[in-house]
Amino acid sequence: MKAIITADIIKSRRFSGPERLEVNKLIKSSFRECCNLISEAEADKFSFNIVQGDEFQFLINKPEHAYQFVVFFRLILAQSDLKPSFRAGIGIGEILNFGKKIYEMDGSAFHYSRDALSAFGKTDHKERLTILKTGDQDLDDRLNIIALFSDFIESNWSDKQQEAIFLHKIYNSFEKASKMANVTSQALHQRVQNSGWKQMSKGFTQYHDLILSRL
Repeated sequence: MKAIITADIIKSRRFSGPERLEVNKLIKSSFRECCNLISEAEADKFSFNIVQGDEFQFLINKPEHAYQFVVFFRLILAQSDLKPSFRAGIGIGEILNFGKKIYEMDGSAFHYSRDALSAFGKTDHKERLTILKTGDQDLDDRLNIIALFSDFIESNWSDKQQEAIFLHKIYNSFEKASKMANVTSQALHQRVQNSGWKQMSKGFTQYHDLILSRL
């Protein structure tokens, strides 16, 4: 089983022509950075592809880490001046016709990912950030309850909270991270605590365990 992520940039029309070119560069560089930051996901660095317009796609070899990868991908983008973000449809399934380029491949993971992205068009999903599909309805329901709760937390993060979570992940130390943010370690710790990150982390663990136990 693999994970295919198909994503689209949120409110892409707000960017001017030159900004849009910069956003594309940011997305590519942030993807590479996230591949190193969340290395356990074993994202395929060569799979990244801008599909059409404001959509892009990539492959993750360890689907149990796909959700965490997507969240940190957005966090990395949030550190830039333009702060682009994206909605992601995560499809978990088989990959057929393995090729050097992602557009040469096919399989259920691609179909589920595209279906997940299309689901954002539903009225009750318009505020969502991540939707998951595996082909197992019961598992999908469980995973999307986690994602629904986590989307709410993530949508309410302030810029400072995003920075605090990101820096703490990089340095794995509030003291070191606080120096980069020019605040005290207590202040940075408070930002992370107030962000709901503890609850998000529990969601990552639940997602991880569900994927491994059911697929």
